[in-house]
Amino acid sequence: MATPQVISLEFLLWSQLLVVWSVAAYGITADPLKGETTRFLWIRWTLLLVSRVILAVAFAYALSRSVMLSGLMLVITLLQPLLRYRLPMRWLAEFEGFWMLVSMMSSLEMIRTFHLSTHWVSASISPAHQGALCILTSTLLLVVRGGTYVVRGVLRKSGTVAVKEQIPSLQKQPPAPQGEAASPVTIEIAAVAEEHLSMTVDAEEYNRGRLIGNLERIVLTIVVAAGSYAALAFLVAAKGVVRSDEFERSRDFTEYFLIGSLASVLVALCAGMGLRFALVRLWPDLLTLQMQ
Repeated sequence: MATPQVISLEFLLWSQLLVVWSVAAYGITADPLKGETTRFLWIRWTLLLVSRVILAVAFAYALSRSVMLSGLMLVITLLQPLLRYRLPMRWLAEFEGFWMLVSMMSSLEMIRTFHLSTHWVSASISPAHQGALCILTSTLLLVVRGGTYVVRGVLRKSGTVAVKEQIPSLQKQPPAPQGEAASPVTIEIAAVAEEHLSMTVDAEEYNRGRLIGNLERIVLTIVVAAGSYAALAFLVAAKGVVRSDEFERSRDFTEYFLIGSLASVLVALCAGMGLRFALVRLWPDLLTLQMQ
């Protein structure tokens, strides 16, 4: 059995705060996005936002006994959903990735600058194992809901969404008098309407794709962290084979599927490699369970 690395209490505090922030930002409720707030429960969301910000600040102070670090947690947990809602959807992916990086690096830099350390250390497992579990938990939270925001931003930037065809309901025209030909204007309008079917967002396919993407990113992140790249290729190929029949019927769906899948896989790859890098140094015994 490999000997776990000895980590500082500063790093353990950072990993604990990472869990607090990821739960507050992604683990409680979905945040509103611009243009997707139809029937959104604003009062319920506002109460949950205030509650999760208060809990994040309280946990940060309980762990660090630092007012400054608690204030930083207040800023990053409160501003993220507010700024996300104000941004155009085409910048959603860039904003989400940038905010994740800023949140992680700013808290780590503050901890190092002021030499802060955690006030809660479990006696049952080593600090290195605690840090590994914290990073594992936060990574899975990030790839689920955070990955959903990134994929949605990529789809909106590319102008690709799941659509379905609907035949427009034409206003009934009065029948032409007997012996008279139908009006050429009426014939022309009907022909144009039949040729150009109205396209609307397929909400069912959109929600189904979101659920599949969440499960896909969780599995791929674990697979990449375990180093089983053969299983990674198999999972990606299997997903394409299952939906292959729909590729021939709709080019729009094909583009939606490919762009969404590639964006989702990219998120899982980045998260899985970061998780593997952390586990190799903090808890290498977990990697002995890797899939073959």
